[in-house]
Amino acid sequence: MIRYLQNSLITIWPKKIFGLVALIFGVFILTAKAQPTTTEVHVSFKANSEILIEINLASQQNSWSFRNAFAGAVGLGERIKDFQAYRAGKTISVNKLATGEFRSVEKADRLTYLLEIPLQSPADLAHISWLTQESGLLMLGDLLPESTGSLSIDFGLPAGWVVESSLEYDKKGVYYSEHPEECVFFVGQRLRNVSKSVQGMDLKISIQGSWPFDDEKVLKSAAKLLEFYSNLTNFNLRKRTTIFIVPMPAGVSSQWKAETRGSTVLLLLNPQAGFKNWSAQLGVIFTHEILHLWVPNSLNLTGDYDWFFEGFTLYVALQAALKLKLIDFKEYLNTLGRVYDSYLSYSENATLIEASERRWTTLTPVVYDKGMLVAFLYDLTIRLKSGGKSSLKDVYHFLFARNPAEPGEGNDVIIKLLAASPATKDFSTAYIESRSKVDLQQAVVPFGLDINSSGATTRVSVRNQLTPNQQNLWRSLGYRK
Repeated sequence: MIRYLQNSLITIWPKKIFGLVALIFGVFILTAKAQPTTTEVHVSFKANSEILIEINLASQQNSWSFRNAFAGAVGLGERIKDFQAYRAGKTISVNKLATGEFRSVEKADRLTYLLEIPLQSPADLAHISWLTQESGLLMLGDLLPESTGSLSIDFGLPAGWVVESSLEYDKKGVYYSEHPEECVFFVGQRLRNVSKSVQGMDLKISIQGSWPFDDEKVLKSAAKLLEFYSNLTNFNLRKRTTIFIVPMPAGVSSQWKAETRGSTVLLLLNPQAGFKNWSAQLGVIFTHEILHLWVPNSLNLTGDYDWFFEGFTLYVALQAALKLKLIDFKEYLNTLGRVYDSYLSYSENATLIEASERRWTTLTPVVYDKGMLVAFLYDLTIRLKSGGKSSLKDVYHFLFARNPAEPGEGNDVIIKLLAASPATKDFSTAYIESRSKVDLQQAVVPFGLDINSSGATTRVSVRNQLTPNQQNLWRSLGYRK
């Protein structure tokens, strides 16, 4: 169409008029190119743990808000230094309204600022950005202003460093994302990759350092879990799964820390951890973290339903470890006994929904411990009623059959699914929305289990005498006398 119009103009209009139109049209094109269609971000590395961020905005703005707290880490906005705004290449005045809150006197098209991201609390290593002389994790959710929108990002790396991400990039090393809050970048020296395809799903593992495990064995372990959870949910992940195995920074005593964000699993490992079997230990960690790629990361659900995507995930991960022979049936029961001991050790009585709302402001792990025990009881209830033919697995099938991209309030959607069976129609009232303590000793009686809390730790065991339905229940979980 444009070519046709240009040819017509050449034929009809005098040359001077056409020249003027061409000049105006050319100026219009140059002006349009000056404003990027997506926000452009450049990250360069300065001395120590400091980075410079330069942003060319897709649309002019005059106010910016940075995340100041995330997953228990606070004071994130205090890391921002020398915040500058520009318009047409000229500096414009900016006021700092509060920590992490800035406003300029007129709209800007470009920003620059410094960020100091040294190591902070060991508890925060898997949740917020940090940088050392050897490596670092950069998470755009706490590096960029909120509501940035789609963007492109490139890096000015120190000599010998590389960057890894789950994102695609072009020939110039520019990455693109429509969801910056999900983006994680692993930067450092001597990063290596192993990868494969699993049932049409791409998997990549980026590793730094020397370890007492074989890269290919770890890849195989992660691939088994991708396949397992794809079958559990009847849903294939749309984006490439990337797992970062990062050495725990020197001076941190924790054995490991992990988080799953977007399509990325972060695993920080202490090289001095005394694991007897490193590959098996990684497999157990993966059972929990890899399921998060589906729940909640592939769901478009809102609200605080952490009791489900943490507590229930712990129980499903335990079942996965059992099915894949990472643990035996005795350890399956022993784990539940230890969780019950932990649950009984604190006095806080909250509904699972209330516990989810204040997950990051309390020291008691109600979401995890109570959530896992409730998932256990739900699974046993369904298996007993169906003679072992149905289980908690069905909830995940139905959850993903409803179209994962469909918006919904998490608690409403999950509780409705859990109550779909006549055997569990009152389950939410009794366990999820109730402040009463879970009395596991009484709750497991119908299932043929015994709870013995007389010793130092609670022991969970299957009775010798079982009804036919109880036998079917435990056979469906892999129990054999």
